[in-house]
Amino acid sequence: MGKGKYTPRSLAVRIIVNLIGIIITAYGAEAFVLANLGSDPVTAFVQGLGNVLGMPFGNAMNVFNIVFFVIILLVYRKGIGIGTVLYTFLLGTFCTIMDPYIVAAIGAEPTLVTRILLVVTGTLALGVGLGGYQAAGIGSGASDGFNLFMATKLKLKLKYWRMIFDAIMVVGALIMGGVIHVATLVGMFLVGPVLGPVFNKLSPLVNKWAGNEDLEFKEV
Repeated sequence: MGKGKYTPRSLAVRIIVNLIGIIITAYGAEAFVLANLGSDPVTAFVQGLGNVLGMPFGNAMNVFNIVFFVIILLVYRKGIGIGTVLYTFLLGTFCTIMDPYIVAAIGAEPTLVTRILLVVTGTLALGVGLGGYQAAGIGSGASDGFNLFMATKLKLKLKYWRMIFDAIMVVGALIMGGVIHVATLVGMFLVGPVLGPVFNKLSPLVNKWAGNEDLEFKEV
């Protein structure tokens, strides 16, 4: 039987899983940006935000996450965990670190086939990364916490509020110059089907590795 989620062993395992998930997610977001075939709604919005603020994508991602972190700190503090803090302050940083390595691998002018491969691997990475860091069970990203708060506040099912949120992100991206194209649809409709199974398969494994076999989780 487990002795609690916040024992030294459990925390160590969960933080490692969370960080690996964030790193994989960072690759997925950066791959969408460099493919230049359209990005998932949030990534496209952050692209546009970077254009407006005159900063690289990774820095803009940090600004985006910090803004939502402050919001949930004010209105939904119970939605904050260690993982929320790590995701907020590290996702954009990992994007910035990965950028030159991906560019070096694909070249300054990647072919269409290479760009399509970036979208495919980016989609898989987003699904695996997001599912992985959430399976760690130590807090979701700031914007995810905000979405849960808004869905509860408006008495909507989360999936319906998420559709509204994604629509807002797309409109914001269009206004600010984010790239909306065919891959945007790929990001909107295919990341979730990867995320769900990864979360459902990995969560009980994380509990086992952490010594928390007695903890239950809800499938998504």
